[in-house]
Amino acid sequence: QAEPAKAAGADFSKVHDVITQRCSVCHSATPTSQLFSVAPAGVMFDTPEQIQQQAPRIKAQAVTSPIMPLGNITQMTPQERELVGAWIDQGAHIN
Repeated sequence: QAEPAKAAGADFSKVHDVITQRCSVCHSATPTSQLFSVAPAGVMFDTPEQIQQQAPRIKAQAVTSPIMPLGNITQMTPQERELVGAWIDQGAHIN
């Protein structure tokens, strides 16, 4: 039973949707959040490569710990955190 969930976790298109909806509102070259005019700490998730490069940091900040999103302003769900964590644990492949 665990395999289908893990397979879903490896689907970058789903992970990309989560990152776009929950993280890129701040972590973008052009943040849409009113809290930031530039990406916090210079961390941007505008491209799959940027997301992949930041995978360890994403895991530490949004999966292992719920620090991000800040105050959970984008209402990232536990299931979304699990999905992102599974993708990272499986190698953070973008294709």
